[in-house]
Amino acid sequence: MNKARLYAIVGAVAFLLLTAAGLFIFMRDDLPSFQETEEGIFVSPAKTAQLQRFFQSRHYNMLPHLTEKEPVPRIFVQSVPQDFNKEKYDEVRPALFYEIMLPVILRANETLAAEREQVMALKEEFDKTGDLTKESMDKLKEWITRYDVKLSDDLDTLFNTLIPRVDAVTPTLLLTMAAQDSGFGTSRYAREYNAVFNQRDWDGNGAVPDEKQKEGPQYRIKVFPSLYEAVLSQIHYLNTNGYFENYRIARAKYRRSHNLMRGYSVAHLLINFPYKPFKYPDIIKHLILQYELTPLDSQSLATVKSAAE
Repeated sequence: MNKARLYAIVGAVAFLLLTAAGLFIFMRDDLPSFQETEEGIFVSPAKTAQLQRFFQSRHYNMLPHLTEKEPVPRIFVQSVPQDFNKEKYDEVRPALFYEIMLPVILRANETLAAEREQVMALKEEFDKTGDLTKESMDKLKEWITRYDVKLSDDLDTLFNTLIPRVDAVTPTLLLTMAAQDSGFGTSRYAREYNAVFNQRDWDGNGAVPDEKQKEGPQYRIKVFPSLYEAVLSQIHYLNTNGYFENYRIARAKYRRSHNLMRGYSVAHLLINFPYKPFKYPDIIKHLILQYELTPLDSQSLATVKSAAE
């Protein structure tokens, strides 16, 4: 091999290596910033394309979780991308929105499961002793205040009212409510304030709504520092508002029978949802069927150990 040919080969290899290195640096820099902890990966606000590349780098997409029941990775996105409403994302937006929201919803439900364990521990103490220590009674008072339970001198009554309220909410209901209420994350409220459920605030806090309001008390749109906080707030709303008593009763019956409650089967119980159209339950059921989401009701997050690895 002559020197000229050798130099040409070496130059070509060097060019390829430099190109690959440059591409790696570009891809690394064009990913969103994130923090990896024992609890999971927390992704900072990012553009849509960055988020897509990040999911790809972590081999995360919805299909395996719909068809193969693989645990959902603990990837928690803080916010809907500001550019999520761009027309070029129309085709991929629904799947990407569900990918963003599913881990966040499951994490919020984990929080509710932990809260329920604490309440049930108090109930177990009461069942065993017929009373509560002062420390336990103080904890119970905190829970009944948080979950808007009417005070009573009868502890049995307090527990029977409180326990059905401290529970997780069916994932497909939360997914489709967020999709419907935010236009799959395209609304201004979702992109700027993480308000994917359009929750209303009547105390003068939050964002001024775009729509014209009727005369009388004026509302604002609740704003949240993260999607996780928005989901927790929606769960709390469903767990405490009187309009959803029938949903909570149904959930308690499913729990007692040790059967899994599916969102499609109980969506009709949202018939009296405040500020929503009469056909809201049908819209929710349609979205569950359209995107074949039902398997997600039996999904769970990957273990903390897997996330750390």
